[in-house]
Amino acid sequence: MDFTIAPQVISKIKQLISENQSFTITTHHNSDGDAMGSSTAIAEVLRQMGKTANIVLPNDYPAFFRWMNGAKEIINYERKPKESQAIFNATDVIICLDFNQLNRIDGLEQIVGQSPKAKIVVDHHLGLNIEADAIVSFPDASSTCELVYHMLQACGYGQYINRNVAESLYTGIVTDTGRLDYASSYSDIYMVVGNLVEKGIRKFFIHDNIYNVYTYNRMRLQAAVLHENMCFLPEFHTAYITINQKNKKQYDFQLGDSEGFVNIPMVIKDVKFCALFTEYENGTVKVSLRSKGKFPANKFAEDYFAGGGHFNAAGGKYIGSLADAVQTFVNGVHTYKELLQ
Repeated sequence: MDFTIAPQVISKIKQLISENQSFTITTHHNSDGDAMGSSTAIAEVLRQMGKTANIVLPNDYPAFFRWMNGAKEIINYERKPKESQAIFNATDVIICLDFNQLNRIDGLEQIVGQSPKAKIVVDHHLGLNIEADAIVSFPDASSTCELVYHMLQACGYGQYINRNVAESLYTGIVTDTGRLDYASSYSDIYMVVGNLVEKGIRKFFIHDNIYNVYTYNRMRLQAAVLHENMCFLPEFHTAYITINQKNKKQYDFQLGDSEGFVNIPMVIKDVKFCALFTEYENGTVKVSLRSKGKFPANKFAEDYFAGGGHFNAAGGKYIGSLADAVQTFVNGVHTYKELLQ
């Protein structure tokens, strides 16, 4: 897999970093490991250079990422909108990580979109539609963190990849590939991981703090939705899970509690496609999709849920009831029946 970044792009990134002092980093709503990893990694590199680096997120991030270097200094736009706006106004450069559309950053969309400040974008999703001075975009990459690693090396910033940076980048890679289970069938990614391990990362500490920190209520939620809310459509090799408002209230749902749920039905023999529907109070339903083989989860998300993503891992949202979202999904599965055989 070739992720060689064009020389003119590298030159522009180096120019923006060398000629400016303050940087504001942002990433998508409900930040996952790749978003958190790429943001904290770049912030640490910039701070080692003597630059000012702020991370402003659209909303809070899951508690199981609080151990990450620099996470405690992250600013939550939902909680501190005025402070966030002031940071963007004062910054020299905005760095956008791990999102391909400005609507992925919710309340920050207008702030970032209308800002005249220079911008750098690093992302690995299809359909990138953000104007910037420098763009690093490779949809075939496992993660934005992998691209950040290549970008740092290409810029000649490899010496700044210390243990903290390496742990952030490793976190993004392992979480976005399901612990190297998918989106990782090429040798380069293992070379990157090997180089990060050589930096002395606490591999077992990272895995323990990401995967072994679930609450008792989270486990009860998983048991409940698997028992009561999972539906298997064997004729379509498809399954789906729903999480409704009653489930959330009953099991004290916290941000990140449903992490990994969408992948569970994929262990059922012959399932090629699955979905997770999460109901929110504002009349929207978050839709997460996973597929195997040649079934285009991203195209399905685009067709039915105003979304997109990767070929086998995508998502979107539905404006309306949970029941209607599920029915839309089932109707779509009927339309895609031939590809699911």
